[in-house]
Amino acid sequence: MLFELVTPYKSISIIGMCKNAGKTTVLNELIAAHRDFDGILALTSIGRDGESTDVVTSTHKPNIYVYENTLVATASGLLKHCDITSEVVATTDMGTPFGDVAVVRAKSDGYIQIGGPSMSQQLIDLNSELMSIGATRVIIDGAISRKSLCAPSVTEATILCTGASYSSSIDKVIEDTKNSAELLMLDETDFWAGEPTARLTFCDDEGNVATYESTPLHEAIKANPEKKHIMHRGAVTDSILKPLFMSATPLQGVEICAQDASKLLISAKTRDKLLLRGCRLSVLNKTVLLAVTVNPISAYGTHFDPVELRARMKEAVDVPVIDVRSEND
Repeated sequence: MLFELVTPYKSISIIGMCKNAGKTTVLNELIAAHRDFDGILALTSIGRDGESTDVVTSTHKPNIYVYENTLVATASGLLKHCDITSEVVATTDMGTPFGDVAVVRAKSDGYIQIGGPSMSQQLIDLNSELMSIGATRVIIDGAISRKSLCAPSVTEATILCTGASYSSSIDKVIEDTKNSAELLMLDETDFWAGEPTARLTFCDDEGNVATYESTPLHEAIKANPEKKHIMHRGAVTDSILKPLFMSATPLQGVEICAQDASKLLISAKTRDKLLLRGCRLSVLNKTVLLAVTVNPISAYGTHFDPVELRARMKEAVDVPVIDVRSEND
């Protein structure tokens, strides 16, 4: 089922709510399914992946297994940890803690470690490089708290992974994953067009514009009560929005538009407060969320009932919910 969702897209990102959410399991599932697809798969990662033990949490991780002819963009220093026979087909000046990124072609099946660039523009450039070499699909494996991967400028679609490692409370896992999924699925604005040139751009229905670079959001809103459309360049966070509530800033009918969902780093509580005050969120560039995958097994000892977790998540989000560990999928 998961690969069927991926098939229409040439570039996919896998992002997680936390470490041990199941990103590598999802990646392996897609790699294995790709064997029956007539095309060349390319892989890279934002950060290191494929090691058997997580260097941060010291917990066990699944290895990444690839097949002959797969393209792998990884740090040169990690090639010694790969047991595939490989051929270097391109080099880059994209630095990582493990050396510059090189692109190799697998000449045999085997296990690999991936360590790719950390900057969004580098990933965009690397994606183009892989396509020029012959890749028909690129999968980028994400890192914790790096939502930038899901930006439409980086990949065409994304998969969100969540599970018991996020919290020992299944209610919190459901609530926070629901919030993340809904932010990723926000509609495109029907008012704004073109990338923002200022940090804050205000506009009314007649096209009158005001821009700000350093003025706090709540002060700028109060200074422009008739301008209900706001474009916010850069990250929109809880700390930026908190003064709106503390100062009783009028928000009825206001639209706050972010460049894309990767820039919306707000909690479910903050989002609910905005909605209750009559404020609408939108994005300039919409993200395609393909699925939410759930992992009922926690790396820290607290496990959920897989049937309950999947059933409750399916009620909470409006995309397919997949437990990749379940043979029923």
